[in-house]
Amino acid sequence: MTLRIGIIGCGGIAGEHMRGYTACDGVQVVACSDISLSRAKSFARDHGIENAYDDYRKMLESEKLDAVSVCTPNYAHCEPTVAALKAGLHVLCEKPIAMNASEAELMVRTARETGKILTIGHHFRFMPHIRFLKRRIEEGALGQIYFARSNALRRRGIPGWGQFHIRAKSGGGPLIDIGVHTLDTILWLMGSPTATAVSGKTYRMFGDRPDYYSPWGEYKREEFDVEDFAAGFVRLANGATLVLEASWAAHIGENDNFAQVLLGDRGGATLLPFGPQAGVRIHSFQEEAMLDLSASGFPELRPHVEEIRHWVACLRGEAQPLVQPEECLNVQRIIDAVYASSEEGKEVLLTPIPAGVK
Repeated sequence: MTLRIGIIGCGGIAGEHMRGYTACDGVQVVACSDISLSRAKSFARDHGIENAYDDYRKMLESEKLDAVSVCTPNYAHCEPTVAALKAGLHVLCEKPIAMNASEAELMVRTARETGKILTIGHHFRFMPHIRFLKRRIEEGALGQIYFARSNALRRRGIPGWGQFHIRAKSGGGPLIDIGVHTLDTILWLMGSPTATAVSGKTYRMFGDRPDYYSPWGEYKREEFDVEDFAAGFVRLANGATLVLEASWAAHIGENDNFAQVLLGDRGGATLLPFGPQAGVRIHSFQEEAMLDLSASGFPELRPHVEEIRHWVACLRGEAQPLVQPEECLNVQRIIDAVYASSEEGKEVLLTPIPAGVK
């Protein structure tokens, strides 16, 4: 049976979803929607989609769909996701799961109540070298992981497109934009422990300055009201600790630093998700040699395409979602807590996730 898919939001990331669906047999994207009808029509024309709408509600009412991809900006993740779930559809929503934990809880709760699949687009988990490291950790290569460091640092990388720099539209700056990728990855590698306490600090040092040179395109400096650097210290329920850093602009010695570090009682690991040095290094004093694998040693797979292939397998009942929404709620709670800790000037204690959304 052919799966009928709708796409909500026709911006840049929707193209990645479309490429994934095109690579799958027995899948047809039959409709798309965007608040800009001209953009929806252009996307439909470029990808051979039959129907285009300027309101996702019209699309949900008019089309016979099995599932949707939600590819909207952050502020428009929750509402269409909840509406699609209530309409009886499965949902793949782009990262971050939502603007805040309250929205994320509503999304997770609705998925549980409707019995429909909800997963979030954390495509880092589909990178072959990251999957390899996950298997080695599950095999016990690192033993008990007690510390981790999660970096998502750009030297000069403030987005000059969209509304990433406006908190009411994005929910925050680099922490919720790129830090969410590495935070999700490191927690997943650790077995997805929940957080119990968070200390954090955010800074706005460059984004609103008229003299900041923006190689990623221009934006209205007077609108910039998010952080351009964030740091956090996270206590986890299993006793481990996590340090995280995220920046769009910082005086670091390289253009990007997305290094992830894991320390265990049997071994440690360093992960570079992408770039010319991408790969995994596993080291231990219990072994004579250090395992050092570059990403070039793994199959050349496009993680977004693999993410969609996996999503389609889940829709067919052939797999369980690799990314569970409850895990993404945990990530969102940590992000919220970093922002709250910075504003309040103290550590934020996290209550257990409500039973209804576990």
